[in-house]
Amino acid sequence: MLTASGVHVTIWGDGEPAVFVHGSFGWAEETWREQRPLADRYKLLLLDRRGFGASPADGRVDFDRDADDVANLLGDGAHVVGHSYGGVVSLLAAARRPDSVRSLVLIEPPAFGVARGDRAVEELIRNISDAGEATHDPAAYRAAFLRGFGFPGEVTELHGSALAAARASMTERPPWEAEIPLDELASSGLRVLLVQGDWCPAPDSARALAGAAFRAVCDVLDERLNATRTILPAAHNPQKLGKLFNERVRTFWEAV
Repeated sequence: MLTASGVHVTIWGDGEPAVFVHGSFGWAEETWREQRPLADRYKLLLLDRRGFGASPADGRVDFDRDADDVANLLGDGAHVVGHSYGGVVSLLAAARRPDSVRSLVLIEPPAFGVARGDRAVEELIRNISDAGEATHDPAAYRAAFLRGFGFPGEVTELHGSALAAARASMTERPPWEAEIPLDELASSGLRVLLVQGDWCPAPDSARALAGAAFRAVCDVLDERLNATRTILPAAHNPQKLGKLFNERVRTFWEAV
């Protein structure tokens, strides 16, 4: 379906609603394909952020505008699940309408602004910034971005949705510019589940840099939001584990 603002949403299942927000270089059905079993009891609303998937590009990608799109999907109340950049978007959406968020699941959000000064965070910010300045080609940018995380990052030809996602990712407002209102979120009593990868499947270079940077962010969010925290055997995409991730989320939702 298309929302009133022209953003595309894929719907799976029926029941208690849950809004899913993807990160950079992905799109809704690609990022969340392993979560379809959750549609047995829940109505999954998979948002394609502007410029990704079936949502048309509309200027620069901005976490604040994305957060408005998510907030408008919450209706009378919904669970929210955000991966990576989508986790930053989800935090901001929850701050806009805390009474309409039944729970918040965050998968390694790059809310680096809450952990400035950490060595790995500062290095990752520099690397991502350098990737954006090095090229205007989406495929080359994706490769430079991955190298900035500590992965090999070879240039591969991109087509269709993957090309559009890389092109949109090049325009994203840097996530460390997001001002996360942690005090307001904490005082709202919002139930938060933080999901991290242990980064063991990743190269040592990625684990030491990106893994450490996301851990620093999650340390702050864990403490400030009184979150529940779980670590799964994956790098930056633990949702792609499927059953293991889904069971953890289902248990969290049921407890809420």
